[in-house]
Amino acid sequence: MCGRMAHKELTWAQLAGWMQGLAPGATEIETRYNVPPTAMIPIVRQGPLGLQGDLARWGLIPAFHRGSLKDWKATTINARIESVATAPSFRAAYRGGRCLVLASGYYEWQVRGGVKYPHYIRPSGNAPALLMAGLESRVRLPEYEGPTCAVLTEPVRGALAQVHDRMPVMMGLEAAADWLGGCPVEALPRLPMEALGWHEVARTVNSIRNEGPDLIEPIEPVAPDLFSL
Repeated sequence: MCGRMAHKELTWAQLAGWMQGLAPGATEIETRYNVPPTAMIPIVRQGPLGLQGDLARWGLIPAFHRGSLKDWKATTINARIESVATAPSFRAAYRGGRCLVLASGYYEWQVRGGVKYPHYIRPSGNAPALLMAGLESRVRLPEYEGPTCAVLTEPVRGALAQVHDRMPVMMGLEAAADWLGGCPVEALPRLPMEALGWHEVARTVNSIRNEGPDLIEPIEPVAPDLFSL
């Protein structure tokens, strides 16, 4: 899954230099290191004139919802690839609401000795962000009007399985047009696992009240013989 992310000094200008043809969003991306669900996060959609950046509320609200935000009880920050094409909350967006969710990295928690230890997953090279397959739905509600989004997730691949059993669906720049153009998620080329790096970080990230670049700094993992202490 993906339940927390970071936007480490991401700017539309930086992303436009990386993603050719990207029109920046009207509102700049806020630098944050502990971004929770319901926050405004950067997305990219295919617009009539090319790629268009925007900010969307993390947690997809389907267009059929007619109540308020508080009336929507489902957890829709992630959409599982196993059911996204048929799940009532996601199927319309899967057919016609594709987007890319951008993050400089995301957090996942590894359980050791009954304790959850956070890890930060990030690009291993020079890419400024991870491109996650996303879904977008625009809503007009009493408390919020605008785009909402979800991140697609799938069973984890490779050595990252030591940390968690699921991961976002991620792709390289060359596959972004495929996803935005309607490519079935099963056929989408994935970001190679060697393009990812990860490390354990301090448990201060567990609280959304904590913020700052120290949250993504690597720490020495707790030794196995200390798990029971």
